Amino acid sequence: MSLQPKKEYESSQRPKIPWYYYLWDSFGKEPAERRLLVRLDLSLLVFSTLGLIMRYIDQTNLSTAFVSGMKEELSMFGLEYNYCNTAWSVGYVIGQIPGNILLNKVSPHYIVFGLEIGWSIMTLCTTWVKNWHQLCFIRFMVGLFESAYYPGLLFLIGSWYTKDELGKRSNIFQAATAGGTLISGVMQAGIYKTLNGKHGMAGWRWIFTIDAIISIPIAISAFFLIPDLPWDIKPNWIFKQKDIDLARKRLTIAKRQGPQKGGLNKKLIWNIISTWHIWVFTFVYSCYIFSQNPQQSMSFWLKYSKDPKYSVEQINYYPCGIWSTQIVSALGFAWISDNLLKGRRWPPLLLVALWHCIDCALLAGLPVYPDNRAGRWVLYYLSGIVNCTPGLLYAWCSEIIGESSEKRGIVMGTFNSVAFSFNAWLPLLLFKQTEQPTVHKGNIAASVATALQFLGILGILYLSTRDFNRQVQEESFDEGLQTPGEIEDVDRKERSV
Repeated sequence: MSLQPKKEYESSQRPKIPWYYYLWDSFGKEPAERRLLVRLDLSLLVFSTLGLIMRYIDQTNLSTAFVSGMKEELSMFGLEYNYCNTAWSVGYVIGQIPGNILLNKVSPHYIVFGLEIGWSIMTLCTTWVKNWHQLCFIRFMVGLFESAYYPGLLFLIGSWYTKDELGKRSNIFQAATAGGTLISGVMQAGIYKTLNGKHGMAGWRWIFTIDAIISIPIAISAFFLIPDLPWDIKPNWIFKQKDIDLARKRLTIAKRQGPQKGGLNKKLIWNIISTWHIWVFTFVYSCYIFSQNPQQSMSFWLKYSKDPKYSVEQINYYPCGIWSTQIVSALGFAWISDNLLKGRRWPPLLLVALWHCIDCALLAGLPVYPDNRAGRWVLYYLSGIVNCTPGLLYAWCSEIIGESSEKRGIVMGTFNSVAFSFNAWLPLLLFKQTEQPTVHKGNIAASVATALQFLGILGILYLSTRDFNRQVQEESFDEGLQTPGEIEDVDRKERSV
């Protein structure tokens, strides 16, 4: 018998939950289920996380390279840095929805391999750029190849794991975004110090070469280790038929369905646009993505400081505190959500949004270079807490839209795509390179966006609870049962095994 927290459909005579269950949920499972989870964790979770670390190293190395000599070498003294970021965002937006649709039609390990190889080659090409126009084109291609990876892998993770497991895995995956960003800064600082000028090449160029060399073996490994969707996978050297049967049984109990033949049709499209999920999730995620922009100001804050004056290595090292904060908060809130809060996602999401609203407001209101700068250091570092949002939000989306794999994939791809489409041009107005690190209007706008995000999370909670109540009432009516007088919050209902 499984030793998980009690579900409403299980007997009240269940054993007491062992303490080690709260450290890692598979410890309290039956042997067959534990074996399945170990194989999933060592294949899907490990290699998707490694791929995301490299994706974020490749994505964020532009900012570390910019403050490490790229600005001067490529004459990027105006808004060229913003233009390159916008080019990446355009490519990223274009590929989102098609990529997520393909994951329901083509074996994911082919898609993941193609994406990783594509951005690795484009990253390598950055080594030899001669001007910012070439850089713009390459960043567009990098964004295009990276587009479907993040939402696609979260979709795949949400297709295998159940509710008491999903929050932790989603936020471990999310923590990789911070890991990649942190490693990028540390690598750039180390490479600048040791390789700058080697073979006639600037230190900032070496980072792109080394990124590609590391990324390609991970892409090849992912081809053999990333599993297909549980409804389509065939027995292989990792997953036996009994593992696949158990995985499908778990998802049936969790009321999560796989791709349907002919599932992508006019009826599905109407269902997507006529229900609230795509609109409210997109609104919340768009607010979140924009609210991250103040974090990038720390590198400029260090670069333009006159007293003290920071070295290139320090400018790359010091912002790593933001990503360290993200890793700790992402993992901490994931364990709290899965265990102490019994799978409820909204309490940490609301708490994080409230804090970040205050954080951005203080960044806007306080002096940029006061005599005592400790307060601004703290505000920049604690701004990383908001980055635990995506893991919990994607997990919540997977649980709410469990009845249709196609709808879940399109909704996830859409809210990520729309969010980055806004973030492609808004920073050009509110976080201009020429106005860094003050960006007063940008910090105020980020605070307002996070307040709207807070309201959007409340909207998801209300609407998902309303839908759950209606579903229970309809099922009770169909079964000839009396409608319950009081229905619990949907997030208190656990539907996983």
